[in-house]
Amino acid sequence: EMEMVQIKGVDDTDRKTVAELRAGAKLIVRERLMTHSVQKALSDYAVSLNGEGANADVVSRGVARDDSYQKLDLSITGNAICSGHTECDSIIMDNGRILAVPSLEANSVDAMLVHEAAIGKIAGEQITKLMTLGLDEAEAEAMIVNGFLK
Repeated sequence: EMEMVQIKGVDDTDRKTVAELRAGAKLIVRERLMTHSVQKALSDYAVSLNGEGANADVVSRGVARDDSYQKLDLSITGNAICSGHTECDSIIMDNGRILAVPSLEANSVDAMLVHEAAIGKIAGEQITKLMTLGLDEAEAEAMIVNGFLK
């Protein structure tokens, strides 16, 4: 299991994770990112499921604010009876930029691989709802972002 958290404070990161899983091995990755100003965060995951029963679950949640940039390059290769899941959910704000590149490659008829990716802004009705409960706009936005990254 691996948990990677970057919440502001780091100008640039370039992380590369390579995993080769044999029979019965399991990989769980949870990544949470928030970039701001002109920060840049690059995350590259290359997972090979090489043995029977190998399993990978890689989930990334990111928030890009101001003029920051995030790129998630996530690939899973299934070479046996295996299962793999990738998920990238991101919130884009201000002039932030996000590139999600999910990739699945099945080299076995018994490889079960799934990816999900979504990038969007905070819905106005979410902020409005929280403002009716007494928060100002900035507090409502902060609460939504904090909840998303938990």
